[in-house]
Amino acid sequence: MRPHTLASCPIPQPARLDLAALGDFPTSNRTSESLSLAASDARLGFPATTLALDATARSDSSEQPFIGYGDRIATDLDFVLWPRGSACELERPSSADSYPGRLGGEAMGYASSAGLVMLAGSNDGMSSAIVGALTFDARSGESHLVDPKLRAVLTEPRAFASVTDFGGKVLVAGGENPIHDAQVPAAVLRETAEIYDPAQEFQSFEPALLQLAVPRTRHAAVTLASGETVLIGGRADDSDASSFVEVISPDTRVSKLIQNLRFGRNAPHALALSDDRILIGGGEDAEGHPVGALEWRAADANSLEAPWDGSVALPARFDRAWVALPGGAALAVGGCEDRSPDAGEDCSEWCTRGCPPTPDGTTKQRYDAFWVSADGAVSALDFPFSAAQPVLLPGSDGRPWLVTSGVDADGNAAPGSSVAYRFDPWQKAFVETDLDLGTPASNIPPRFVSTGTDAFVWFEQDADGPVLQGVRWGTRSTFVNDVELITLRDAEDARRPAHLAPDHPPGNDVQYDSAHGVLGFAKVRATDANPCVWITDAQYADFSARIDFSSAAAPTLKLGETPIKEPASADTSACRLPTVNTAAGASLELVRTGTQLSIKLGTESATCSVLGERLPLGMCGSQLGAVAVTRLSVTRSN
Repeated sequence: MRPHTLASCPIPQPARLDLAALGDFPTSNRTSESLSLAASDARLGFPATTLALDATARSDSSEQPFIGYGDRIATDLDFVLWPRGSACELERPSSADSYPGRLGGEAMGYASSAGLVMLAGSNDGMSSAIVGALTFDARSGESHLVDPKLRAVLTEPRAFASVTDFGGKVLVAGGENPIHDAQVPAAVLRETAEIYDPAQEFQSFEPALLQLAVPRTRHAAVTLASGETVLIGGRADDSDASSFVEVISPDTRVSKLIQNLRFGRNAPHALALSDDRILIGGGEDAEGHPVGALEWRAADANSLEAPWDGSVALPARFDRAWVALPGGAALAVGGCEDRSPDAGEDCSEWCTRGCPPTPDGTTKQRYDAFWVSADGAVSALDFPFSAAQPVLLPGSDGRPWLVTSGVDADGNAAPGSSVAYRFDPWQKAFVETDLDLGTPASNIPPRFVSTGTDAFVWFEQDADGPVLQGVRWGTRSTFVNDVELITLRDAEDARRPAHLAPDHPPGNDVQYDSAHGVLGFAKVRATDANPCVWITDAQYADFSARIDFSSAAAPTLKLGETPIKEPASADTSACRLPTVNTAAGASLELVRTGTQLSIKLGTESATCSVLGERLPLGMCGSQLGAVAVTRLSVTRSN
């Protein structure tokens, strides 16, 4: 176990460090320790199966806590202690001509298996930034500038490539050659990818290039649940809005094409959902107009049938932002309309690619937000904010972060300033926070990447040049232990339950009675989608759970993608609740051991099989009647 601090955000001394061990085991006296931050070689009595650490450091001379979280990698449990909610400078180039330059085009991403944020390449064709790279280690707090003198940089100049996790390494794929002249006016597309190995001497790129199936730039890239990388759309030789999709294996290092997109897209957004599907939205067509159609892909990135094939659409916008919500849902926010901006509108300052002109130049920009449920249903949300180029980032408790431009004293958009909101799924509203992101001195919007729930890093240009910054707000994770949910109210807003979030916009079908601590589901019609409420962030291997309900009908459940349905369900592939009369309510008990799930309701029991290492747990409505859940507790098993 090694705690690390940031040079730009030191912890006032002396300080104490409180540690919590996390893993596939219940909380006990062996899972917590308190010691001096200055202690060295301290012997901790944590379980040998500890998979993560949650840390809080407090100083007598400061009220601000420093928090950290770290997953186990091999035998290491490293973490960085951040001042909660305050931005810290991570890297500022020492000179104006060092990486990352000033003309943009850097690929930026986070490789979780390596714990690295990477910027790679650049559109600055007049400097060595075109082959440079910069990394930040989220586990040690160290940044590393790839040194051109050591020949450890990119083999080929690249701009507008992608960065993804690649089995403990980092994949920089595609892009375009930023060097062109009058004889070669169009950028040459890259048909290769490069692999950065942090374990190599000098932390360098491997000399061998990986061949892509097609050359591409300005594409989307996502790491699949299998560990493979999928490259989606972008600009290719066949079109300025390509429909090509290819999957790259970190094991074989072979790239293969799979089914094309239904709609070609330049600069699309691809989002890994909580059920491992991929949602593809946004981007532009070959004429430069925004694409409104949504396309879903299976966990292996292969195409799905209607309505997942592009039949569902949102109003077309430039630079719409996306983030995953619990239960396979997603949130979509903002972006500029497909028209020329009026004077004073923030799109005129922020729109980097320009907006195609339209005859009507008088209509004011309208920004919007939508909840896209796992079944493809789209619900418009109230959104009275400015959001020309918004950023959405994962947040704990099903409450993602929205970063967008602030407003001036007259209430008009103020590009160059940043305001952070959180989306509250129970109120279907965005709430302003006091998260401190600083005030950038440039109208170029900062670029963010998430390094975990409630933790992110961003790259921006301020008055002194490019700078990499980061912040952490919370440490809730996959391995959290929760007890007495539903009766436990959220610490910030007692109107919502703690650590639970719906996968559909709540209304008459799902309600939380905060006065009595009751979670209610209306009777589900056979033709309607069944709304569920999920334990947020947590996933469970072996566990036991107890659910108390006061209604005649028991809640149905979901364990990952495995539904646990009513006894009389016609779905023979689903797990089912035991058949029992529960006129006065009862307790529902679950025990998972490996692939077997035991379900007990009253005096009756049932068993079924579930697949997956760790799975989220959700409670849902029933076709047998209204459901009222009064208590939920889950205990992890060794």
